[in-house]
Amino acid sequence: MHKLLIFAKVAALLLLLSSQALAQPTGGAMMTEDAFTPIAQGYDFVREGKYEAAKNLFSIAVKRDKFNPFALNNMAVIEEREGKLNDALANLKDASTHAAEYKQKVIQTCFAGGGLLAVKPLKEVGDQSSIAPIIQENIKKLEAKISIQPGMSDEPMGPTPSMTPVSPKKK
Repeated sequence: MHKLLIFAKVAALLLLLSSQALAQPTGGAMMTEDAFTPIAQGYDFVREGKYEAAKNLFSIAVKRDKFNPFALNNMAVIEEREGKLNDALANLKDASTHAAEYKQKVIQTCFAGGGLLAVKPLKEVGDQSSIAPIIQENIKKLEAKISIQPGMSDEPMGPTPSMTPVSPKKK
């Protein structure tokens, strides 16, 4: 009885580990539905301006597939919008690590108030990664933005002051 219980636990552990490995597409496979759905829904929230809801969905997708470049890219877009430039850059660099392995096509892109593109995946695989060049372009844009803002912290940015000159009041 004791050996059977140990065997069952080992089998369950192996099944769990193999399911985690299968969550990431290899060789151009389609991403799993449990990662695709929150990314697609999160993108729709980005377009509607519901950034917190979108960020929550992208976090769910990353928990299900920690290397998913679509989810990591979209998280970075929101972080850039929040002024968390270093966090955004870290997510983009993580996204670029495995982006070439994800051959899923991009159906839509949009800006979220910053300079980076958010992406919505399509349930179709292409010959090569369509997300990888978008991530590389987002990295270039973000690195340029960081380089012109030395000492930029990851504190949320408030509204920027107007650059319009103000004339002194006449008495």
